[in-house]
Amino acid sequence: MAEEDTIRQAEDASRALDKHREFPVAAAGGYYGYQEEEIHLRDYLSIVLRRKWIVITFFVAVVSTVVIGTFMMKPLYKASATLKIDKENSNVILFKDSYALENVDEKYYQTQYQMLRSRNLAKRVIRQMRLDKNSEFTGKSAALPPPGLLKRQGSVTEDGISASLVDGFIKRSEVKPEPKSSLVNVGFVSYDPELAASVTNAIAKSFIELNIESKFEATQQARAWLENQLEIMKGKLEQAEEKLNQYAGRNEIIFLDKGVDKDGKDAGGENIVAKRLADLSQDLTAATSDRISKEALYNELKSGDSASSSSVMANSLVQSMIKDLAGLESEYNQNLTVYKADYPKMVRLKEHIDQLRKRIDLETKKVVVSIRKDYDAAMRRENYLKAAFEKQKKDALDLNSRSVQYQILKREADTNRELYNGLLQRMKETGISASITASNIQIIDPAEVPKSPFKPNKKLNFMLALMVGLFGGVGLAFLAEYLDNTIKTPEDIEKRILMPSLGLVPHCSVKDAGGAVELLSHSSGNTHLGEAYSSLRTFLLFSSAGKPPKVMMVTSARREEGKTTTSVNTAISLTKSDAKVLLVDADMRRPRLHKIFKVANTAGLSSFLSGNREFSAELLKPTGVPNLHVMTSGPLPPNPAELLGSYRLKELIDGLYTLYNFIVIDTPPVLGLADAVVASTQTEGVIMVVRSGKTPREAAQQAKKILESVNAKLLGVVLNAINESHLKYGYYSYYNYYSQNYGSNEDK
Repeated sequence: MAEEDTIRQAEDASRALDKHREFPVAAAGGYYGYQEEEIHLRDYLSIVLRRKWIVITFFVAVVSTVVIGTFMMKPLYKASATLKIDKENSNVILFKDSYALENVDEKYYQTQYQMLRSRNLAKRVIRQMRLDKNSEFTGKSAALPPPGLLKRQGSVTEDGISASLVDGFIKRSEVKPEPKSSLVNVGFVSYDPELAASVTNAIAKSFIELNIESKFEATQQARAWLENQLEIMKGKLEQAEEKLNQYAGRNEIIFLDKGVDKDGKDAGGENIVAKRLADLSQDLTAATSDRISKEALYNELKSGDSASSSSVMANSLVQSMIKDLAGLESEYNQNLTVYKADYPKMVRLKEHIDQLRKRIDLETKKVVVSIRKDYDAAMRRENYLKAAFEKQKKDALDLNSRSVQYQILKREADTNRELYNGLLQRMKETGISASITASNIQIIDPAEVPKSPFKPNKKLNFMLALMVGLFGGVGLAFLAEYLDNTIKTPEDIEKRILMPSLGLVPHCSVKDAGGAVELLSHSSGNTHLGEAYSSLRTFLLFSSAGKPPKVMMVTSARREEGKTTTSVNTAISLTKSDAKVLLVDADMRRPRLHKIFKVANTAGLSSFLSGNREFSAELLKPTGVPNLHVMTSGPLPPNPAELLGSYRLKELIDGLYTLYNFIVIDTPPVLGLADAVVASTQTEGVIMVVRSGKTPREAAQQAKKILESVNAKLLGVVLNAINESHLKYGYYSYYNYYSQNYGSNEDK
């Protein structure tokens, strides 16, 4: 009966080849895209859950490595001592009035820190503690730095100590300055806690000794330098003084010693010529003043009555005689009232008065003569002093011209003398400071034996391992998600490809299916896969308004994405609605439908399209699935794209249009081949299959672009082989629901 039905359908199809299809091929419909949603915390959680094995693997690897390494690590102990380093000024060769050397605090302290880590200090401590004999440092046991470095001891030595041993010692030491203070912590790491404490204290003591030795050595060097400079300066001073004395002797330049000033310094000397000139100037000034005063008296006597002049009146003898004269004249006038003028008493008084007047005149003349003589003497003295002053002035000017070179020589001698005295004083101070052994470095807290190991810090290591493992794993998960450009979820389809999602097909292996995966929806419909294709059938039946597409093509962007499986299961799911379905194998390069349904492929689509055979029942083969027939690809032609683009394909579809409710065409991939693109122009809808986690977004986008360029109607995308971990909570619940309710016969 099945063969008769097939033959009858073939005859009806051959009669329908001349009829035009009642319903023309629909044009490509547009998709308005996906509305961008705000990123939610659940999206990040979804990524972490999807990549949970990366997170778990990284977390376990990090934690395991840290735990194993921590327990295998040998404990290390660190002892620490606190030093106080005060500032000091370097004034070994500074004089009192010289400029102080710049002393920058930061540079000074950085220098001290570097000295604490110097190789010289390390070698002193190694010798003192005999660490070159200690097995921990010689490489006979595990030590720091790695033994590979310690094995080269002896190849390079510094003062009899291996250079690698010094390097290892410096790497173990630690110098940590305390912020905003002059304190510094010095530490040392060792496997032996007592050794760590003793070496730390030895470093502190050796550093103080080295500081004192450096000061003493600097003082001795400065003393030697001062002695050398003192000898040189002494010779220069003697030579300068000798030149000065010789020049003074040749030019008759003599200075009088002034002694010392109020500060106890030598006041120098005064030149004789200059001193004499100053004395003459002072005497000439006094003589001129005396002459002017005497000249005024003399002019007064010459200009008027000499008897009434002030000089005469100032004479005591004249004043006494004038007083006596006045008394005699008064007596004479009184007696004149009693006696006559010729009276003897009156005559004697008169004679006495006349004699007194003569004496007054005589004394007046003497005063006048004395004033004139004094004036003449003052004139002569002034003239003499003037002549002497002019002569001395000429000598002084001549001396000044000869004193220029003298002053130059004198300044040189004075400068050398000051330098010599300063160096002599500084050398005495240096001799005193050489005996002082005080240091500006003090040990505030000596190192104590540590009670607990410094490394490993198990608690800290575990916490860091947990944090690094967790956050690193999450970071790697997000990095893998960022680098993964494949399509995994329906959101990727709608956001990246801008196409609707027709259905989600879960991943199912051949082992899980118990046979051919392509026939799983027929053999066991109550599974995830069967329910997925039932959902796809529902989408297809309601994909278009009015009437669903009857001629559908299934393709993919690349190979091995499940398009044949989707074609077969879609056709099977359509038959479950009592519809007659024809499955056409248009993949004439790698056909598979004849293998799936185990039918002969001697005649098929290529036979009809090439004109080698006319339409007959031999082309439509039963599949064993009710209401489902298959048209195999037929012999492989050399030009599949040309055959699919011929008019005979359109005639074939028109003939089959009235015989079947649905025609599903399986085609090759779009990228790289023109077969699917050519065939899509004869269909009413194209279903594109995308394999979850394998198909790149770019490939799907390019395939869509190619199909849209020929106006193919894209119905949507089937997301194949999807992993439940890639789904969000809503989709995951969907599959769990169907799995729990339709997974067993008892529930059914």
